[in-house]
Amino acid sequence: MTRNQPLPMTVLAGFLGAGKTTLVNHLLRHSNGQKIMVLVNDFGELPIDQDLIAAQDGDILTLANGCACCSMGGDLYKAFDAALSFSPAPDHLLIEASGVAEPTRIANFARAEPDLTLNSIITMVDAANFDETISKPRLSDIVEAQVSTAHMILLNKCDLASAQELSKCEILLKELNSKAPVLKITRGKLSSEVFFGAEMDPPEGDAISDKPHSHSHEADFARWSLQTDCVIDKTTLRDGLANLPSSILRFKGIFRAKGEAKLWTVHKVGPHVNITPLSPDITFSGKTGFVAIGLQGTSFEKSLNATFQFLEL
Repeated sequence: MTRNQPLPMTVLAGFLGAGKTTLVNHLLRHSNGQKIMVLVNDFGELPIDQDLIAAQDGDILTLANGCACCSMGGDLYKAFDAALSFSPAPDHLLIEASGVAEPTRIANFARAEPDLTLNSIITMVDAANFDETISKPRLSDIVEAQVSTAHMILLNKCDLASAQELSKCEILLKELNSKAPVLKITRGKLSSEVFFGAEMDPPEGDAISDKPHSHSHEADFARWSLQTDCVIDKTTLRDGLANLPSSILRFKGIFRAKGEAKLWTVHKVGPHVNITPLSPDITFSGKTGFVAIGLQGTSFEKSLNATFQFLEL
């Protein structure tokens, strides 16, 4: 099936017990109107994870928020085809990888499928057990592969770890992956805007909210936006985004490219930057510009403003 625009896909990785299913359930309950389809890649013969997420109905699982979830089951391509053929079409495809999976292998399928585009690889880490898990020779290679290839790292169960343990975790994570931002969360609670990316045209300066179910951790994030009709060189934009600090968690935009009549979209999470043409079939407001989500109190807005002052010269 050919879509007007590739379906964004996020791979959620993390070792056994990191809290992935809890996070997925939280995202589905607080999806802010997004239609999220979840593919669950279980490890073992019994599909326990998918039963935790929703009630099974054949290969399609009907979720509490009206979205759908299907088990990856046998062939991965068949699962992707089911997701791409589903009606109504989902806004986002979320793959909950098994606890021992290497996320890049799954992400490579998205790169090979023209109707999919990789949004990001996000890896969850159990703050209370990370040090012990990574110290075991038979497990360390798996955990290191999950962390080192992530575009964003979620340090979960922070309420169960001491300040010393959290500090040690952050040091180890930065040694394995110096480019990915590390977010500390508890009980798998994270705004869907941080996880999937911000929508366009937000009120400038608004803090991210998770209404009607607000959580204090949302105060850690803030939003930046810029409307501009400036013509921007794609290579210069990519280079500028590559130099942004890790306090900028998500970046997204629609812009006019130098020397081209068509519009382009840009998406960034951690070190991952994706620039693609905007489909002419997409309903477009006519406003070109950019939005970003960053950590409060880090002056990430100054970095973005400086970058775009340079790009607009």
